[in-house]
Amino acid sequence: MAEESNIFDKTPEKCNNTQGFNDFKLLKTTANASLYLAFKAGKRFLIKTTKDNTERQNKMLHREYELSIGCDHPHLVHIYTIENLPFGTGLVMEYIEGRTLDKYLVENPSKKERNRIFSELLSAVGYLHKRGIIHNDIKPENILITRIDNSLKLIDFGLADSDIEYAMRTLGCTPRYASPELQSQSREIDARSDIYSIGVLMREIFGKRHLRIAERCCRAKAEERYENISVLQRAWQHRNRLQWGLLGIVVVAIFALPFIFLAQIKLAERNEARERGQLLRQIECDVEQIYTIMADSVSRAVYYEFANNHILSFCEELAKYQSEHISTIADAELSTLATNVYTHTLNKYNEQLWRLTEALPMMHKSNLPPAEYNFYNSLLQARKPYRPYRAE
Repeated sequence: MAEESNIFDKTPEKCNNTQGFNDFKLLKTTANASLYLAFKAGKRFLIKTTKDNTERQNKMLHREYELSIGCDHPHLVHIYTIENLPFGTGLVMEYIEGRTLDKYLVENPSKKERNRIFSELLSAVGYLHKRGIIHNDIKPENILITRIDNSLKLIDFGLADSDIEYAMRTLGCTPRYASPELQSQSREIDARSDIYSIGVLMREIFGKRHLRIAERCCRAKAEERYENISVLQRAWQHRNRLQWGLLGIVVVAIFALPFIFLAQIKLAERNEARERGQLLRQIECDVEQIYTIMADSVSRAVYYEFANNHILSFCEELAKYQSEHISTIADAELSTLATNVYTHTLNKYNEQLWRLTEALPMMHKSNLPPAEYNFYNSLLQARKPYRPYRAE
């Protein structure tokens, strides 16, 4: 968890209750805790204990264990167990060979590395928030960068809290990185408090870059910040979209505008041809629909005279269609094409309709009883469809 040069020649008092750990070495002492390096089965572990072993500090240590034991994320320090050790209760966690974020930034990492580190921080904090855990102490000292691959590890849940419990919230957060509501010990603390701390870190990681995002993170009123890590992550992922969009517009304006102009002309021609084709196909379909209705009526007419009346109605319907749809086409070339399609389709179906009609018998007065003939004749005069005669 710290530089090897920070190891002091101080070990805990002799005790048999070591739970299999040995070679304890004190690494660091903070305001509330002591950190030890220990070995077990040849593997290194970091053990965090309370500084003074007070009841309050022990409660904080157990709460940190309860909040972190179920967490499993590549950018969070892994907590194994909590044990009674020679120097008191100890939180056993993985030992990370690395340096804190502030020392890593002194090494002047590349822009790409800074972007990656920040994305890993958002991922780790977002994972905590989804589990209902607010870290409450995000600062460079609680962010380790491993030496083996420069990946980020977020540590120290000592001041962490969940959405449903407030009893263990304590003083001790670092004012520079703490949100206004955290410093005032407000009970209205949520994920936006950590977002404030992230905004402060952004300024230290990126300097004057991405100030728009950092400024929103650090607004004094929580409701004016990003509402959650997911929204902040989207803003981070799209941070360069505007610049790339403007650059793309410039490139298009300089190099691609002539090609776009020609493409638009071709597209307009294709659209016009498609619209013409659709209109001509619609004319064919409309005439076919009128014919289908009339052919059905003719097939049920029984007598030639009734079928002839239906054909007259068919012709009237077609004449109405021509005046409303064909004659109103303004484009002369399209109007000619539409008329040709209309005439061709009409001739095809007109011939079929007359063949159907010629197959029907004539209604002769001499072949029908007077009352029945008069009934059918009245229907013909009124241009009504055929229906069977029923004597009163």
